Amino acid sequence: MTIKVKAAPGLAVPTEHNPHEYIGQEPAEVAADSLYYRRLLDDGDLLPVADGAAATKAKTAKGAE
Repeated sequence: MTIKVKAAPGLAVPTEHNPHEYIGQEPAEVAADSLYYRRLLDDGDLLPVADGAAATKAKTAKGAE
């Protein structure tokens, strides 16, 4: 099972298995059962993204082009 997350404002969070790859302000899918990502969510470094919010953001970005 996966969840969509994004980094808190002003942060770039390393991914679990590749410390040179980062999660930024764009929503990314991560493993929901991972202790690494659950800790980052609890600490506030990652924020959950609702499926509807991600779709709305994508529509806004397309309309702005």
